[in-house]
Amino acid sequence: MTPETSSLFENAACGLLVCETDGSIVQVNQTFCDWLGYRCEQLVAQQRIQALFTVGSRFYHHTHWAPLLQLQGAVSEVLIELKTHAGDTVPMLVNAVRRTSDGHSYDHLAFFAATERKSYEQELVKARKSVEQSLTHLRKVQNDLKENQNFLSLAIRSAHMGVWTHDMVLNRIKFSQELQELTGLYHSNLWQQPSHFYKSIHPEDVTVFREGVQEAINQHCEYEVEFRLQHASGEWLSIVGRGHATYSEAGQCITIFGIFIDISERKKSQLALANAHRQLALADRKKDEFLATLGHELRNPLAPIRNVLELMKRNTEQHPELSWYHDIFHRHVSQVTHIVDDLLEVTRISQGRLELKKQVVDINEAAQIAIESTKFFIEESQHSFEITLPDKPLMLEADSTRLTQIIVNLLTNAAKYTPPGGHITLHVYATTEQAVIRVKDTGIGIPSEKLSTIFNMFSQLTPALERAQGGLGIGLALVHGLVEMHEGVIEVRSPGIDLGSEFEVRLPLATSQVVDKPKSQPTHTDKAAPKRILIVDDNVDAAESLGFLLEFEGHSIECANCGEDAITMAEAFRPEIILSDIGLPDINGYEVAKQLRNKDWAADVFMVAITGWGQKKDKLLAQEAGFNQHFTKPVDFSELKAVLRNFSQVG
Repeated sequence: MTPETSSLFENAACGLLVCETDGSIVQVNQTFCDWLGYRCEQLVAQQRIQALFTVGSRFYHHTHWAPLLQLQGAVSEVLIELKTHAGDTVPMLVNAVRRTSDGHSYDHLAFFAATERKSYEQELVKARKSVEQSLTHLRKVQNDLKENQNFLSLAIRSAHMGVWTHDMVLNRIKFSQELQELTGLYHSNLWQQPSHFYKSIHPEDVTVFREGVQEAINQHCEYEVEFRLQHASGEWLSIVGRGHATYSEAGQCITIFGIFIDISERKKSQLALANAHRQLALADRKKDEFLATLGHELRNPLAPIRNVLELMKRNTEQHPELSWYHDIFHRHVSQVTHIVDDLLEVTRISQGRLELKKQVVDINEAAQIAIESTKFFIEESQHSFEITLPDKPLMLEADSTRLTQIIVNLLTNAAKYTPPGGHITLHVYATTEQAVIRVKDTGIGIPSEKLSTIFNMFSQLTPALERAQGGLGIGLALVHGLVEMHEGVIEVRSPGIDLGSEFEVRLPLATSQVVDKPKSQPTHTDKAAPKRILIVDDNVDAAESLGFLLEFEGHSIECANCGEDAITMAEAFRPEIILSDIGLPDINGYEVAKQLRNKDWAADVFMVAITGWGQKKDKLLAQEAGFNQHFTKPVDFSELKAVLRNFSQVG
């Protein structure tokens, strides 16, 4: 019913009712309710019109009015008496017409107050017009209702929904036409036994459905349950049921109304999405395993190369021409090591496994180290380098190593993607609450469509790679991750191709302006006291080259290339220090350490793991096996010497 027709019906000058042929009131307007002193809900579906008549009028209705209405289909200007809610008698004139729609008959009644017959007759013409107008609007309402029902049915079908009704008094369940089409469960008798319906619910879901609906009845609230319903074809549909109950004045549940929504396609999509997530997680895990293995395989050959470079360095005084070769090899080995470390660290950041060692540091110190680290690369490319640093300390709460790494990667990136003879600017300054690191270049620039993905792992600029030194696309991803871990932000700007780029990092300033100075370390002699050292590595070159270096330091060296040989040699050699790889051809380095730790003589042996496996879990495994120290290949020989020196001091 539209708002217009509803207003006309409710506020008509006469009392309007729609009744079943047995007198049950289906619809009543406010005018009639006001005359008799009832509320609408006290009459609709609760009373028959005959119950409102006096005894005499009820008899007249039974003997005259009702038979005439059935025979003629209409009754005009019948005078009857009605009882008000307060018990008073009110005379009224009634006009009635019986109409049939969709095979169902309804009586449309119009009542007029007739306290004075004469007054009624004077206004009869007006009343008749009002009744005709009201009946016309009522018919329009019925047509609108039918049209709305058609639209509603279309909407319900389109949404894969259907309506169900459970008459609790008759204990019958009814499916709407849409729900029958949805489930394929057609019934010649629309009302069916609840037991038939429950047989269609998956046995595992019957209890869930019953309890969900019952709880809603008890709590006088809406219910929502998810269950499986069997289609007539045998297929199980995933259904969400929502609805509520209606109650009598005594609080007894009369009817349960609800809709069933078919979510089978959504469930299939969710299942497909879950499978995709599992496949993605599996691929991600395999990627991590591959990167870890790649790092191990790349680090292993780097170890003997770095050892040989260290040996070469010792001969540069006698053979100065070796210095040039040494410097070239050393730079490129360091670059490969840097790439491997970046590759593994960006993976650890994405998994949340990289930990920062924060302290209050001066960003100037980190910038100076970064400048020294990249100076040769920038000069080699013949770039001019403009540097602007703060005149006074600028304190951040940061991991100094990672802070340097951020600046190094940005400067390296600028040098790499700027053609020879370009200009690079490093500007570090402070705002009110932030430190700003700005690196600008005159390089190949970044297309606008690439700006949003430039920090993605393995992001590449093509065809820019054809005009630059290229890379794996991990440096900026690592920078982005490290900046976020420091609660900062990084932005990139570029006017376009061949117009250069600018990266700006903003990091929060430290609340304290006092630098955390590292604890001073006691001074040591240059060399550790001579020790018996057993080197265990299946890479013969790595073992022998490290052995040569340690012999130069005055130590006694033995080398083993498998785990079993290491245990046998240790029994005879009784080393004070063991440097062991983990991946060995027979038993691994963890097992070697465990077996030796069980021997009385080896309880105080200083064991160092030197391996290509460098993740946090690898260090924990080494510690649990009995190793005192863990180094990731290729080990910096100066760091190894420092550890041996400390052991000698303690020992």
